[in-house]
Amino acid sequence: LLFSNSLSWLAEIIHCAASSLHRWVLAMGVLVARASHLASDATIFKRMATRIATMWLYVCVVSALYQAAEGEAASRSGLNIGVNYGRVADNLPSPAEAVALIKSLKIGKVKIFDANPQVLAALGNTGLEVVVGLTNQEIPAIATSPTVADQWVQRNVGVHYPATQITMISVGNEVLTAHGNDKLCHQLVPAMRNIHDSLRKNNLARSVKVTTSVALSALNTSYPPSQGTFRDDIAASVMRPLLAFLSTTSSFFFVNVYPYFAWAANSKDISLDYALFGSNVAQVEDGELHYRDLFDAQIDAVIAAMARLGYPNVRIAISETGWPTRGDNNEVGASIPNAAYYNRRLVRKILAYPVIGTPRRPGAFIPTYLFSLFNEDQKTGPSTERNWGLLYPNGTQVYPIDLTGKLTDAEYSPLSSPVPLPVEPKSSHKSNGSLTASRSASYTSAPKNKHKQWCVANPKVSETSLQTALDYACSQGKEFCDAIQPNEVCFQPNNLISHASYAFNIYWQRMKHAKGTCDFQGAALLTHSNPSHGRCEYVYSA
Repeated sequence: LLFSNSLSWLAEIIHCAASSLHRWVLAMGVLVARASHLASDATIFKRMATRIATMWLYVCVVSALYQAAEGEAASRSGLNIGVNYGRVADNLPSPAEAVALIKSLKIGKVKIFDANPQVLAALGNTGLEVVVGLTNQEIPAIATSPTVADQWVQRNVGVHYPATQITMISVGNEVLTAHGNDKLCHQLVPAMRNIHDSLRKNNLARSVKVTTSVALSALNTSYPPSQGTFRDDIAASVMRPLLAFLSTTSSFFFVNVYPYFAWAANSKDISLDYALFGSNVAQVEDGELHYRDLFDAQIDAVIAAMARLGYPNVRIAISETGWPTRGDNNEVGASIPNAAYYNRRLVRKILAYPVIGTPRRPGAFIPTYLFSLFNEDQKTGPSTERNWGLLYPNGTQVYPIDLTGKLTDAEYSPLSSPVPLPVEPKSSHKSNGSLTASRSASYTSAPKNKHKQWCVANPKVSETSLQTALDYACSQGKEFCDAIQPNEVCFQPNNLISHASYAFNIYWQRMKHAKGTCDFQGAALLTHSNPSHGRCEYVYSA
């Protein structure tokens, strides 16, 4: 990428080489003529040398142009979009069929949330780059045992590589989101080191990197982007050694970036155009840096936070991003038109050539994985959780999208204009308790509410843990759960996460001055985004 567009540089070098050859042939001709004492032959040699050098120059230039074009094509072939292939559903096509759909969409990279052997086998001999997930539940054993790490690598990488082009292992997903789960947070980097050491023993560390996916809730401050900082509870103890590891191993820092959540929580202060790449003018001025879209601002806030810890140059990749196509009545902006505008424009921006980058890192390519391949019907939580897919489970597109980034908005069939309207809720859903690929409920977004916090359900834990915690909160007083009873103001949306969030918050707001914590055995976490909706108000106590 650094040299593929440097044709003038190549031409200058070739010109110098051809000129040198010209002078050399000319000099040789003169010497030979002088040696034979025939001046007339010297003239002939001059003409021959000129013609030879000129022909050689033409050959060099044509060859250079061809090679440069080939190099540019090769560089651009590395510019492709990725997708998250989640499987929290009971109606998806087989892995082989899913991989065929991925290839038909011209996707170049795939990220999975575990190391399912059937999926990894289906991805074999496809040319697709693969990110394999090591689940949160596996981290403790791997963090404490190099032997367990060796076994994991052999079972999930060694058996499939290189037929399956595994390029990255993502250790855990949004581990640093769970406030109160300090033990798992501090096991993260040791687990990453053990996996890396195992890869090195197997001569795979150069080709297979190790990372982890982090949500924007790891940030304490994100506005303006230049003031980005990580949360105090993880900055020195977890983030600094994590960034040191990524820097030393030349790996990427995976970040889950969702402008949708920041906009939805703060739509009065953040324009929809800013969230949907629809603004032609800067909407945020941050010193000498100008931001026309929220996506760039969120990424640069992470980069600024890394710089504050002494690691300004660690490479960034977007492990998840997208926009939901439908939601509950209170989930404004979740619609097919908005999702189409967001993902189409995102792909076009990421795959633009020359590479755009962000205001803080202009010209830097950012590998990006869309969330997600399919709508997944067994996810718990609000309706948006089940409606992020590019495809319905039957393989048809939710909306047309060119994942090569070539089509402009005008070249698609018309969609309705992006508008922040609620859409009809999904009537019901199933759940298997797996929330591996769920987005965090906490997203730092803008200055509003930055000093306020609410306590909400942690979507990463099982339904059993949530239900147990909810039962406990309700048992502590009738007032904690009155509003989530049928026909009451906070009964809708009628799902476990919503009900638990309301109960956890009102309990914590009442108890925090008596040193109560927002924990509930890991079932709750803090957010700066006010979760109130409609007539359902989540109390806040200063």
